[in-house]
Amino acid sequence: MEAMISHSDNTATDIMLKQAGPDAVRAFLASAGFTSTAIPDSTRSYFGYLKGATDYQTFTWEQLVATADDPFVNPVLNPTSTLASSADDLVSVYSRAMPGEFFEHDETLNSLRATLSMGDLIWVVPFPLGATSFGKGGGFDAGTFHAVCAPGALCFDDVWMYFAFTLNWETPTAERDADTLAAFLAATAEALQLVKDSLDARSSRPRLPGTR
Repeated sequence: MEAMISHSDNTATDIMLKQAGPDAVRAFLASAGFTSTAIPDSTRSYFGYLKGATDYQTFTWEQLVATADDPFVNPVLNPTSTLASSADDLVSVYSRAMPGEFFEHDETLNSLRATLSMGDLIWVVPFPLGATSFGKGGGFDAGTFHAVCAPGALCFDDVWMYFAFTLNWETPTAERDADTLAAFLAATAEALQLVKDSLDARSSRPRLPGTR
């Protein structure tokens, strides 16, 4: 979990997905109502499909390394093998998971919170200081298609805030669009800081005894 969240290690993701079972994960997503979320059997097989491998479901690490520079021939978002979600689903999973809805044991919930507090998204954005921060970002560059996603949660003064910032866009060439990514991260940081400032101002106003 630490490697997957802190370092965006797709091999760690595949280890966890194999341990849990992709069909079990899909069953959980369906039972929780995450109808806009889809996962492949593994990130390795997903890359195999994108590269047009006929045996993408058994695409090996050796094949992935050998085709590292090959272009993608299938679209990133597709009905066969894809990684996709929506802002609504991402906000929903954080707003339900972080308080503990999906967990039977405190130890499991504590492990999730500890891992998500190490997410690289927290310092890449960066998140506002003075809040307990949780999150995991993701990005994808596939030719002229680009995507970035920044979901997470903040907790300060016993107030939880859940969010998901997402952007998919096309560019004229396959060059990585660093300017758009930088603008996205800056807008995300500004939005989070404005919300925190607003809540800080509200909490500092005089209140009647026993009110919040």
